Amino acid sequence: MDIIIYPPTINWTFMKQRPQQLMKKFADSGYKVFYCNQTQTEKDIEEISPNLFIVHNHDQWLKEILPKARKNKKVGIWCSWAKLASTLKKYEPNWIIYDCVDEFADWIKYEPEMVKIADAIVCTAERLKKKLQNNYPTKRTELIRNAYDPEMMLHENSKDIIIPKKKIGYIGAWAPWIDEELISRLARTLNYVEIEIIGIEFGKKFNLHHIPNIKFLGHKPHSELPNFLKNYSLCIIPFRINPITLATNPVKMYEYLATGHPVVSTNLPECYLAQPYVDVANNHVDFINKVRNRLQNPGNSLERKQFALNNTWSHRVNQAIHLIREISK
Repeated sequence: MDIIIYPPTINWTFMKQRPQQLMKKFADSGYKVFYCNQTQTEKDIEEISPNLFIVHNHDQWLKEILPKARKNKKVGIWCSWAKLASTLKKYEPNWIIYDCVDEFADWIKYEPEMVKIADAIVCTAERLKKKLQNNYPTKRTELIRNAYDPEMMLHENSKDIIIPKKKIGYIGAWAPWIDEELISRLARTLNYVEIEIIGIEFGKKFNLHHIPNIKFLGHKPHSELPNFLKNYSLCIIPFRINPITLATNPVKMYEYLATGHPVVSTNLPECYLAQPYVDVANNHVDFINKVRNRLQNPGNSLERKQFALNNTWSHRVNQAIHLIREISK
């Protein structure tokens, strides 16, 4: 049983996103996975599911536990934060994969060092892949998008649900890339519809409390999200168009589609590629019109669910395992 280490980047309980999903699926596939929390405590290493361990005391684990665990095993690093490049040699890895998940300007300056030591790069969006291949033409680069987690059971929840009132949902960080004006215009134009927003405030304060048909519920645990999602008539991805969102493959897109509900997005390349399962709008008026239309004519829910089920985290990890076997021969 070979080992995969996810070095300290974000805490396991911060939000259940790509790192947690991939590491859980690696563990399910037989790897021994050590997920290192960014916040360090004196708490002992914690096995939260078979083969998946949360490292709370990194220094102790590095000195006492990892040397014993690695005996006669290959050790790999799956790293999604380029700034950690200079710290990875202490793990004495057999291979390193750099998982490029976003195009944040503050991260790019660390990328050359990370790419130099990586055996391969994976990324989440076509735009990222093209950029990486252009910048690092000799480095192996693979596209491994985000995905849907069937354990959320979203694909089984909405079949016979009767929604008494039209309700639109957005689940995700309330961040600078949110088009606040678009949401405001949507709420005022379709004032008979309730818009529900769930997520943490991430570099941006929520300032739409004065609009009566918008409800901001803040952060909710990942386990509670299905209970909200099943009650929506339609889900939205109201992102501004900028370098970050142009390179975004939204996890929420797959989770929305798994419910079978219509999904309307601004013109993000990765959502454009998901047509016809996602309706993509070119401007505010087009977005509002598409929402209005889908509230009246929802379309084929089974096809949306099937798209999500054809794009699960198990599919992504199978891609990743193939790559790992190739680079660690």
